Amino acid sequence: MNQLDQLLFAKTEHELLQEKRGFVADYLDIQSASNTPKLSQQFFFQNKDIFMSKHSRYAPYPEHTHQFLEINYVYKGHCRQRINDQIFDLKEGDILLMDMESRHSIEALGDDDILINILFQNKDVSINWLKQLQGENSLLYQLLLSDSSQHFNRNNFLLLPTEKNTPIRQILQEMMTEYFLPQDFSEQMLKHYLPLFCYHLARLLPTVEKTVDLQLEESTYAQVLKIIDREYATIGLAELAQRLNFNKNYLSNLVKTESGQTFTQLVNQRKLMKAQLLLKTTQLPIQEIALSVGFSNKTYFYDKYKETFGHGPKVERNFKS
Repeated sequence: MNQLDQLLFAKTEHELLQEKRGFVADYLDIQSASNTPKLSQQFFFQNKDIFMSKHSRYAPYPEHTHQFLEINYVYKGHCRQRINDQIFDLKEGDILLMDMESRHSIEALGDDDILINILFQNKDVSINWLKQLQGENSLLYQLLLSDSSQHFNRNNFLLLPTEKNTPIRQILQEMMTEYFLPQDFSEQMLKHYLPLFCYHLARLLPTVEKTVDLQLEESTYAQVLKIIDREYATIGLAELAQRLNFNKNYLSNLVKTESGQTFTQLVNQRKLMKAQLLLKTTQLPIQEIALSVGFSNKTYFYDKYKETFGHGPKVERNFKS
């Protein structure tokens, strides 16, 4: 067992009390509150950007809300929570994000269950902010960000599985080590890990399995966007209409009504988003990038790129250098 595990599995004084008496309030007298209590920033942040703690085991934690984004990370074992009146079973590696005003309670954890609380002082760090990061590379998430969207069940929490996402698990391990076992420069290192952690969270959003916030209602338009996001380089209107069992003209009109763009314009938008990303993050030749995203005509690609971004694709390479 490594040093971090030894620390986290060791019973704290608070856990020993809860093991004997049941729930013992840690940050405030939750039991005396008549309504769902709200945990304030003042309980956690003392001139720090981030607060991390081990959730005390052996007793259920009453329902409460926060004034900031809260993250629960199941480091070991499992955890059952009631979130906005729904029961969720979290397993090892799961990350639960809860925005301001979400309500949750936590069932008692056992000896082998380690739940880590992660809180951000910066109120700009939110689920919506993470979606904006992802929205830069996805039509579906751009729709999600629209306040007028009726295609999604909207809520304020996300459940992200991370078993297969090695980088974010490694970053969390490093963050926990620097926080719970501080050494020289630990605070500075945490400040640098924090943006990496947030970007990896944003990268995880498309893989969400259990979330009220991102569950699609069975909307035709949402299905269209999902397919375009995946198959932008090759998908055509006729093929898509056949796949969804709709008349081609009907589907074309639906896309125009919902997006204000034609189907071709919407597909080109997704192609150009991907092209811009590749231009910024790779050294691939521009012509190769154009072909990879589905533009066979170089002149057409350059024209559409300039029309969309206000400059040609070569400028992205100049920005990089």
